[in-house]
Amino acid sequence: MNVSAEVLRELHRIHHQLTDLKDRLQKGPAQVRIGRQAVEHTEKELAAAKDAAKHTRMEADEKQLSLREREAKIVNLQRKLNEAQSNTEFKALQDQIAADKAANAVLEDEILDRLERLDEHQKAIHDAEAKLARVREELQKAEDRVAKEQATLHDDLARIKAELKHAEAALPPDFRSEYERLVKAHGEQGLAPVEGESCGGCNTMLTTQIMNQLYLSKPVFCKSCGCMLYLSEGHEVPGKKR
Repeated sequence: MNVSAEVLRELHRIHHQLTDLKDRLQKGPAQVRIGRQAVEHTEKELAAAKDAAKHTRMEADEKQLSLREREAKIVNLQRKLNEAQSNTEFKALQDQIAADKAANAVLEDEILDRLERLDEHQKAIHDAEAKLARVREELQKAEDRVAKEQATLHDDLARIKAELKHAEAALPPDFRSEYERLVKAHGEQGLAPVEGESCGGCNTMLTTQIMNQLYLSKPVFCKSCGCMLYLSEGHEVPGKKR
C-alpha cells in the first residue's frame, strides 16, 4: 500500500485551511459576545451612577428640609426669647438657639457635601452615557461586520470541504480508516511534513528505516508524536534523478 506524498501534502494544506476557517467562524461571534458584555457592563455602571445620584439627591433634600425646620424653630425661639419672663428662661432660650444654630451649621456642611457628591455623580452619569453610546456603536459595527464575514466564511468552508472530499478520494481505500481516525482525533495536527530528517510535528529525528519507507511512499507515523508523516515539497529522494 502506497500513499503519495503529494496527496498528503494537499490534504494537510486543506486541513490547515479548514482549521483557519473554523477558528475565524468562532472568533467573530466571540467578538460580538464580548461587545454585548461591554454594553451590559456599561449599562450597569450607568444604572449604578443614577442610583447613587438619586440617593444623594434624596439625602440632600432631606437635610435641606431639616435645615428649614430648624431655622423655623430658631425664629420661634427668638420670638420666645423676646418674651422671656426671667433671666433663667432667657438664658435657656439663648442656649437652645446657640445649639440649634450649631446644628444648622453642621447640616449646611452636610448639604454642601451632598451637593458636591451629586455633581460627581452627574459627571459619572454623563461619562457612562457617553461610554454606553460608544460601546453600543462598536457592538453594532461588530455585528454588521461579523454577519457579512460569516456568510463569506460559510461559503469558503463549503468550498474547502468539497476540495477535501475530492483530495481524500485519492487515498488508498485500505488506508482510509487510519486517516479518518487520525484527522478525527487531531485535525491538521495529525499530519506533519518531514523537515530534513526530522518530524515537523515534534522535531524528533527519524530513523533511516522510516526515511526509506517514506521514500517508497509507504504510510508512516512518527513514533514519538503519532503524526502521519509525508515528504515536504522539494525533498530530494536518494537515487532519484531530477
